[in-house]
Parts: sequence; structure tokens; C-alpha cells
Amino acid sequence: MMDWSDEQKRAYKRFIEARNRVGLVRTKGFTKNPWIRFADVTCTVDVAGLNHPLFEQNDEWLAYKEASSAWWAIEPKFRKAERMSSIRGDYGHADNWDEATTVTRDTFSVIKEEE
Repeated sequence: MMDWSDEQKRAYKRFIEARNRVGLVRTKGFTKNPWIRFADVTCTVDVAGLNHPLFEQNDEWLAYKEASSAWWAIEPKFRKAERMSSIRGDYGHADNWDEATTVTRDTFSVIKEEE
């Protein structure tokens, strides 16, 4: 087990419980939990006579976002270094965004050459 402070242990436990509650990761008993929308609002309510809709807040998702922010703020530094990152090139050629040379000629290039 990693040597974490009590604050880190509490924040991580809270983050994992909130993550499992919203269903981001399929864990044991995942199907028994109700489906939770991944948005700040669950629905809009149209009230007659009002010129704009009212929004119903999604408390479970907001609790997850708060718990994850609290955990990421005090997460041990070595975990960030161990995590793969496309910025550092950890994904290799699959993460290369350079445009590949085209093999087949498209209609635009043919018309451009004729002009």
C-alpha cells in the first residue's frame, strides 16, 4: 500500500465511491444502481407563464465532480508522472497528428490541376 496521508485516503475513498455511484466504471453491483446522466442537469422544466426553462440539478454528478476535483488537487505527484500522456509521446505513432500523404487523388486536386 502506498504511504498516503489521512486526507489523501479520505479524498480517494470519497472519489471512488462517487465514481462507482455514477457508474463511470463497471464494478460488482453496477447493474443494481440507477442510471445517472453525465451532465450537471437532469432535465429542464417548462413552467407556464415563464419565458425560460428551469433546470433540475443532477446532485450525484455534481458530487462526483466535486470529489474528483478534491482528489486531483491532493493526488500524489508520482501518480501524475506514471500516468501515460500523449504530450510526452507515450502513445507512439498512434498519437501522431501529422497529416499523412494522400495516395489516391481526390476530385479537388484533379480540378485544381486542370485550372
